[in-house]
Amino acid sequence: MTKYSLRGANNELVIKEHFILKKNIIIKEEIKQKLNKGPLLIDGAMGTMLQKYGLGQGECSEGWNISHPQIVENIHREYIKAGVDIILTNTFGANRIKLNNFNKGEDTLKINKLAVNLAREAVKKERSKEKRIFIAGSVGPTGKILEPYGELKKDEVYKNYLEQILILEREGIDLVILETFYDLEEIKAALRAVKENTDLMVIASMTFDKNLKTIYGVDSKKAAKVLESEGADGVGANCGTGPDILYEVMKIMKKVSNTYLMVEPNAGIPEIVEGRVIYPISPEIMAMYAEKFVRLGMHLIGGCCGTTPLHIKIISDRIKNKFLKKN
Repeated sequence: MTKYSLRGANNELVIKEHFILKKNIIIKEEIKQKLNKGPLLIDGAMGTMLQKYGLGQGECSEGWNISHPQIVENIHREYIKAGVDIILTNTFGANRIKLNNFNKGEDTLKINKLAVNLAREAVKKERSKEKRIFIAGSVGPTGKILEPYGELKKDEVYKNYLEQILILEREGIDLVILETFYDLEEIKAALRAVKENTDLMVIASMTFDKNLKTIYGVDSKKAAKVLESEGADGVGANCGTGPDILYEVMKIMKKVSNTYLMVEPNAGIPEIVEGRVIYPISPEIMAMYAEKFVRLGMHLIGGCCGTTPLHIKIISDRIKNKFLKKN
């Protein structure tokens, strides 16, 4: 691991960095021990949950960390009550490049810092002595096209992710989940930013279409092999489609991967019904697929767009009653 120069070198910072480094290594081993006992459950959607509370179309969901912090915290609390082991910070689009689309680039530090604090408060209020809840820093794509097809340079995207990841690390996340990436080069840049500058556990997940490929034509076999070779502690797939397609994706990843596997399907492909966006797959059907994912050998199971605390509660009841050892 090489520490990036942005991380200061005075004595106080060196001591703090040493403490963070040691903490990250300990937590990584703790998570691995739990994963070796049985699957861990990740929360469901944040963005589509915020829409139920009034988030407008095209509005920056991460901005709600500032404008509606109690709602964000309450959603975390609902997922914890539903039985999750891991909650994701509301930072999916909180990298500077993405935030600049909403004229919020200068709020990068504030948005990410608040996100971790809100997640931590939710854990503090809902945790029990018997239950350990981990906080994962959610990191998503910039939405821009990298060179040579676009104007975004690789060193620029690396620094973009580095800024966000160092903020999340400093605020005390337990691991990083890179999710919904469709460009292999972009997720590799984000992964390197984590691996070269922290000792955080990192899961790298891409999104695939019904042809089991990313929009750039990368199949799940190549994605898994490349991300694992780049040092990901776990690989997986999320968003894009429903659990049926992701089941086929993960069957392929299972055959070629030697690391932890994560899956976070949408609650189906959204439909417009009477002017409203509806995700058609019920909590019971999602729970049925969750059981199939566990039998396939998935280590981390969660939900993406359209999933709710009810989906997660029914999934939790089903897989934990059937599969989990004392965890």
